[in-house]
Amino acid sequence: MSGSLQVEGWPANQAEKQPVAPRATPEDRPGSKTVSVVRGQYHRFMLIPIQDDEAEFFPAGPITFGIESRVLGHPDGRIGERGASLHIFNADRSEEYVRFDCFERLPHYHYILNGPQHNIVWGYDEDVNGPMLDWAIHAVRHRLPVMLRAAGAEELAARIEKKGYDMTVLDRLHRAMTDAQARCYPGTVEQIMTGVRWMQRWKEIHPQFNTVDH
Repeated sequence: MSGSLQVEGWPANQAEKQPVAPRATPEDRPGSKTVSVVRGQYHRFMLIPIQDDEAEFFPAGPITFGIESRVLGHPDGRIGERGASLHIFNADRSEEYVRFDCFERLPHYHYILNGPQHNIVWGYDEDVNGPMLDWAIHAVRHRLPVMLRAAGAEELAARIEKKGYDMTVLDRLHRAMTDAQARCYPGTVEQIMTGVRWMQRWKEIHPQFNTVDH
């Protein structure tokens, strides 16, 4: 008896591979009531910039990382969300490409599209993947060029693939993110109002911020 699994009526290794069907779009299937698997949500607005006063920066050659402590809330002093954010910029921080928001309630991450000034957001499942902070550092260590390409930064991705970047900062990033998260608790009224004012200021500049087209 061979070691391979044999199922009656299904000889092993004899099924022919079928061509993969082209990906359908809603326009291809008028009247369809099926729901496509979500591959990120496209937002037609630019993300709120990093608050330099709440951040620490880590130059790493062609890129710079920023770690920000964030407490988001309401004008009445209630906390809505809090946690550490990891930002990935080019060297001079004139453009940001990827942001990991390691939040308490709804952790997620963004690809930032600088051309159209839009972003794509993905939710993060801690039940499956574990703490987002650890996952984010692992992603940066092993998948940075792929992520940069997803954000449209092809030239920077190719440069990093060819010449690399200073990966010695990654351990320091992890410690800085842990410290940034700790500063969010319990969350002071001053922290909340700082975030509220920063968001209100950005909303004045970009009225479409935090709105979604349906």
